[in-house]
Amino acid sequence: MTGRVESRLESHDYELVRQLHAVPPHEVYEVRLDGTRAVCKVAAGPEADPATEARVIEHVREHTSVPVPEILATGDDWFVARWIDGLPDEVAVDEARARTMGAGLATLHEQATLDSPGFFQSWGPLVDAYERWSDVLVAVLAARRNYLEPLGYADVAQAAIDFVDRHREAFDPVDPVVVHGNYLPEHVGVTDADSTPGEVVAVIDFEHALAGAAEWDLIRTALPVHSNGGEAVRDALLAGYESVRSLDDGFDRRYEAYATLNTVSYLKALHLQDQHDPAEVERRAERMREHVYDSLDELDGELG
Repeated sequence: MTGRVESRLESHDYELVRQLHAVPPHEVYEVRLDGTRAVCKVAAGPEADPATEARVIEHVREHTSVPVPEILATGDDWFVARWIDGLPDEVAVDEARARTMGAGLATLHEQATLDSPGFFQSWGPLVDAYERWSDVLVAVLAARRNYLEPLGYADVAQAAIDFVDRHREAFDPVDPVVVHGNYLPEHVGVTDADSTPGEVVAVIDFEHALAGAAEWDLIRTALPVHSNGGEAVRDALLAGYESVRSLDDGFDRRYEAYATLNTVSYLKALHLQDQHDPAEVERRAERMREHVYDSLDELDGELG
């Protein structure tokens, strides 16, 4: 299993310390590169693109105050980043931590503005630009559909695509920003905020980053925070965000739409990450399918 990282770093002075994660489509290792403590992230499947992730991290490091790792070396399907301290051992989130996380995400969006929505790329222009944010959403969902098709769930993604196509005015226009895409508690280190305002001290894992709507990013964080911590913790996240950056009119309406579209991503992750036995995967997948169809029907009625 360690052969992937060893083959990528063979031309460097390195020491392989330990494996940190092995969740498809990546493997992540602690290494020492030229004596420096670091992390090596390697593609373990075609869904991974560490080279583009490294480029996004470098862009964020150069253009914002967000504390991200320094990239030390990159290749076609891997990168090495300097070790960054401050990431949590526990991923439970209380209101104080959620508020700090929200302010940190808003800081990223406030400082990392872009000219066009689209997808980041490892070469050429930073962003493969699209005319409309809704076009990016459709492309994201189409990629999910292609993955889910041999698994029997392409219809769920197609239903989401058709919904976006019917209601493009609900999603366009936007002021595009760097969307982290995976701004979860385990990827965000904060100082103790129990008695004083907290501060974000580390942000990692930009593998889902794209150029697009800040709301998409915020809601992708708010959903698991709400699920794991409850409504008060979710509201603290939103309040922290609004302490730095205002939410656009109509946020509450789009919240439910984005939440439903995001379920398609959860459906893909359920199969890709392979963390459950087949019967449990099928049970969860069918529940997600039902939720998407029911929610889209309800949203169609609300949006007209």
